[in-house]
Amino acid sequence: MAEIEVLPLLHNVFSPQRLIESARTVYGLGYRVFIVTKASGSAAQVGVPEAQKLALKLGKSLIYLPDLPDAIEMLKPDHTILVVPKRFAKEPLTSFLKDAGGRILVVFGGSDPGLSRRELEMGLPVFVDGVEGGSGSSRADCDHPLSS
Repeated sequence: MAEIEVLPLLHNVFSPQRLIESARTVYGLGYRVFIVTKASGSAAQVGVPEAQKLALKLGKSLIYLPDLPDAIEMLKPDHTILVVPKRFAKEPLTSFLKDAGGRILVVFGGSDPGLSRRELEMGLPVFVDGVEGGSGSSRADCDHPLSS
């Protein structure tokens, strides 16, 4: 398998608690950078600053960008995958990872119902093998094949 750099991204989040817990999960799994796009309301006003404080305390990085297309444009990933419930994806994550390499932007929806149809067209929708139902940020504590 080729070298992989995973960039976890939380998109379209309204809850500051969800954003902060997602940051804790990402950093706890050993990732050095966490990307947030399209935070709204209290997630933008409270969650982003708190997640930034956490990143600084841990010697990690937080990148906040306005929207998903901005993240794709600025980070220039080799692959963009969108983690969605099984009914919205044709391919499991493990199948994608067999031949994957390079910089992989892994997008999780930060609120229900998750990612829009337009957003699903920005990358490859995948589902996490063995996870029934949703697999958004609230399901981030499952055994995840991308944990480092």
